[in-house]
Amino acid sequence: MTPYVSKNPREAFLNYRDVDIGTSLNSTYEEGKVYGVKYFKNNFERLVSVKSRVDPDNFFRYEQSIPVPSSH
Repeated sequence: MTPYVSKNPREAFLNYRDVDIGTSLNSTYEEGKVYGVKYFKNNFERLVSVKSRVDPDNFFRYEQSIPVPSSH
């Protein structure tokens, strides 16, 4: 497994549920943005825009999903 272990253990990987990264059901958009920008990089705001239109009620959510702004 050594070749597959990250040299930087704080990196994030898509489809890997890292319990240290993400939000809870009571988290705000701003709290989600903290990890979201790190996790999704420059795509974060665009993904938020799409998520807000496709799933405005945030039905499809989990700890690392794209948050929707509080105004929705």
